[in-house]
Amino acid sequence: MSGSARDARHEYFTYPFGLRTVHQMSTKTFPLEKIFGSRTRVKIITLFTTGVKRPYYVREIARNIDERLNAVRRELGILQKIGMLTTHTNKRRKYYELNPNFILLSELSGIMHKSGPGIEDTLFKNIERLSGLKYACATGYFTGAADAPTDLLFVGTLNEQQLAKAIKNVEEQLDREITYTPMTENEFKYRSDFNDVFLRTIFSGPYKELANKLKPELQPKPITKKVTAASS
Repeated sequence: MSGSARDARHEYFTYPFGLRTVHQMSTKTFPLEKIFGSRTRVKIITLFTTGVKRPYYVREIARNIDERLNAVRRELGILQKIGMLTTHTNKRRKYYELNPNFILLSELSGIMHKSGPGIEDTLFKNIERLSGLKYACATGYFTGAADAPTDLLFVGTLNEQQLAKAIKNVEEQLDREITYTPMTENEFKYRSDFNDVFLRTIFSGPYKELANKLKPELQPKPITKKVTAASS
């Protein structure tokens, strides 16, 4: 078959009864604003469904998605009206949060993950720069896991002062205290081997990996699926 007769998005294989077309996934980003109304709205939905699950205030959202405040406010109002987002006020600041009971949440999450790169929370954009870090994940406050024993788990040979400074920066941006737990790789392996209740509680609930440089044999073994398109 000549190149001109071949569709660039398909491959053809010969079977006993003719040709069968194998459809390949396109790597192009689909212009979802054509369906969802605006680029800003798409970015907001992507942030809430692919990033760390937590409440955001308006300026945080605008900073994360790199859009104008007025456009962000308008789209947030629309998403709140249809029930995708809920709001609450803390210290005179209005926060927006994903409604876990929104009827189309699973479908939207799946679409956003398939449509192109996600939008990650800038709150943790420099987390991999921590000296000696091998693994980090967010749980507890950041994923709605009420029974989680910590909000952030760190594994590696970490510099205590550097880690404390990073946590303080996160707390200042959130305007609240968070709990965090550092442990060495040896401790992590020991706890994992003995099915430690601390780790079991974290990895059996929703969590979001922030960094992962662990060896294959040390990879977390979640009891349920970790935070992804359908669960974040």
